[in-house]
Amino acid sequence: METMLQTVVIVFMLFLCALCLFAVVVIARDIIYENAKMRRDREKERALEKMQAAVTAQPVSEVIEQPVAPAPAPEPTPEPEVVEEVVATAEEEEEDENAVAFSRHTLTMEEKYATLSTEFKRYFDDIAKHALGKEGVKEFKFGSSYDYKIGSYRVVRMMIKRSEIVCEFKFIDRDFRTYVGSNSVKMKQSATAVRVLDAAAVGVAKDGIDLVCTQIAEDKQYKKELAKEKRREKRKEAKENE
Repeated sequence: METMLQTVVIVFMLFLCALCLFAVVVIARDIIYENAKMRRDREKERALEKMQAAVTAQPVSEVIEQPVAPAPAPEPTPEPEVVEEVVATAEEEEEDENAVAFSRHTLTMEEKYATLSTEFKRYFDDIAKHALGKEGVKEFKFGSSYDYKIGSYRVVRMMIKRSEIVCEFKFIDRDFRTYVGSNSVKMKQSATAVRVLDAAAVGVAKDGIDLVCTQIAEDKQYKKELAKEKRREKRKEAKENE
């Protein structure tokens, strides 16, 4: 009888120990969870304060290349072919009710040029001067770009995006044009963009201008020879018909 009583007491004590251990684990888990939650809340508050400070300190320079017509209920404007230059004052936090709305302002090329540093203005002027130094090149100014052309051929398109100079080239690939012309599938050759961030990139842009001008001269000569060949064929057909 005494042995059974001891067994019951031992079992009861083990049960109490297990219960106490469970209570300690639950309390420790709650403490860890609360600490993690408080740490996440503090991090969110610090991130929000940094974002608000960035919005207050940073000037608004967001640019939209294509103006949007006013409407009673604003809707997203479809993107044009030329990539719009949009500079946000702060990155919008995903699904955050405290996210900061973007401010927008449209700038002309002249206004964008005025925002460039002295060094970047020198880069821009140097590339434009090199393009205009080519025979037959003329300058065409648009709201979002300056185009330099020889007749219908475009030598280079200069743009300013996010206070950076971008030179866009469309190199003449005669094999590509021949392939497209011999097929009914509509295809468009993509442009090559050069970001001018230093003097080395200025040299690359100038080399691109030289290459396009050479390709334009070759393409003009090719078209002349092709026209001559067609005229010879017509004269030959006329003689045979006679």
